[in-house]
Amino acid sequence: MSKRVVWALVLIVVLILVLIFNQGSVSVNMLAFNISGMKALVFLAFTAWGVAIGLLIR
Repeated sequence: MSKRVVWALVLIVVLILVLIFNQGSVSVNMLAFNISGMKALVFLAFTAWGVAIGLLIR
């Protein structure tokens, strides 16, 4: 396995742990709107945005 694959797996495991242990609701204030929802889903959404932006930049 290459180093990139190992790092990706480590980051995925850390993300899963964060999603599991963050329960409850959160409100995120954006410029034009507010997002309210479960912490885990908000974290997952922002992580997905980050991955998408990273892939587009690459």
